[in-house]
Amino acid sequence: MVALTLFGFVLVATSVIWRRTFGLSQSRILQQLERQRLDLSAQRAQLQRDIRDVSSRDKLTPLVEQRLHLRMPSDSQVIVIERKDTLPPGRDASR
Repeated sequence: MVALTLFGFVLVATSVIWRRTFGLSQSRILQQLERQRLDLSAQRAQLQRDIRDVSSRDKLTPLVEQRLHLRMPSDSQVIVIERKDTLPPGRDASR
């Protein structure tokens, strides 16, 4: 009877130790993944700032003028054409 009680105690103690060890290892993995997520989030924010900076008009205008030989038109060269939203009868907007 005593041997069976001692065996049960050892079995329970071993399972508790194993569960705690497993929990600690999982906790370390979760912390590592959280750090990696934060790093990737910071990298994404930096890349979004870089894209916003590079695609700004101040950066694009010289490149477009140099590579594509385009220029910004003056105000007198711009013609604004208004769009008429009304369609003739019998016309479908999806066509």
